Amino acid sequence: MKKIKKLMLMCLLTGTMIVATGCGASEQAAKENTNTETLEVTETAETTEKSETSETEEVKEETEGTTEETDNKKIVIEDQLGKTIELDGVPEKVATTIMPFPYIYYAVVGNSDNLIGCNPSSITAYENSALKYMYPKLANANTHFVDTSFVVNVEELLKLEPDVVFQWNYMEEEIEKMETAGIKVVALQYGTLEDLETWIRIIGTMFDKEERAEELITYFHANVAEVEEKVGTLSMEDYENILILSDNLKVNGAGFYEYWVEKSGAINPAGDLSGEALNVNMEQIYEWNPSIIYIGNFTDLQPSDLMENKLEGQDWSVVDAVKNGQVYKIPIGGYRWDPPGVETPLMIKWLAKIQHPELFEDMDMREEVSEFYKEVYNFELTEEMLDEILADTQDF
Repeated sequence: MKKIKKLMLMCLLTGTMIVATGCGASEQAAKENTNTETLEVTETAETTEKSETSETEEVKEETEGTTEETDNKKIVIEDQLGKTIELDGVPEKVATTIMPFPYIYYAVVGNSDNLIGCNPSSITAYENSALKYMYPKLANANTHFVDTSFVVNVEELLKLEPDVVFQWNYMEEEIEKMETAGIKVVALQYGTLEDLETWIRIIGTMFDKEERAEELITYFHANVAEVEEKVGTLSMEDYENILILSDNLKVNGAGFYEYWVEKSGAINPAGDLSGEALNVNMEQIYEWNPSIIYIGNFTDLQPSDLMENKLEGQDWSVVDAVKNGQVYKIPIGGYRWDPPGVETPLMIKWLAKIQHPELFEDMDMREEVSEFYKEVYNFELTEEMLDEILADTQDF
């Protein structure tokens, strides 16, 4: 640029000496002066533009670095074995051996984008549940890496390239073989309300949904409290004598079942027995003589099997629950309502409505289920879907 200015100055002096008329010299000088100013302005603009571009690129690099750092933020989970699992970021591929996990996962995360594998029993339930309407992508989940007893085929699992796998905490050998293969495993525990809340919080932390997880837990307790408030006005004499059949001549005793039995205002005479799917005989059933019988959703046994005395070698006609037409199949919503899950408050309301119809006369289960799905899943059930959820129960 300095050479250009020097050359222009020489041309200007030469022009002044050659041109004879003052007017012509002045006009030429004015033109040359204008061109010089234009070049100087252009030079300044180019310098400014380069400076601004350089600053913009620096800001862009800094911003990109910040975004990358945020995306790669470490996520630390403590599972229910007390083990710490560190993830490089929100996992893109998740697999689970735990049957009710998919619908709890959906309630927290709100989509199906990351769940690539699940237990075959989860799909069996899915095909009969409302989850198939809310969560159509689950139908594509891989089920070949695990069997219904939660035993994992590591070779098949490695093909899925999961970022993390959920497994029951008591399946220690299965956890060990997955970890030996370099797979990160989060162990979960079954059995109590506190365990369920821990599941929700772990999923919330893993997918950056901590606030959502707490909202779900709060909503859960608020719904249960609605029933507790009314049941609290009853005396123990008002509690119904109920029985929970997990299958033909198999009953559920002490366990999580006692949570929703107590909250809904009932007494389970098998509650003195510890465990689930406990074998009993008809003599024991006659002794207990329940006024209401609930049949679990993990069995093909139906109310009609008892009501119509279809079971060979058994006479259910003398049991009060059968005589009074009080035999019900436990519903399946997003998943079966038997075990602890996000729809347990609906289970408690459903039980309370059956057991104390006068006390809960104003509670419409169709409205309750519909509103719950809007709040928890952001999903609006059709009347046909409500029919499916509350089928084989009673007309509310």
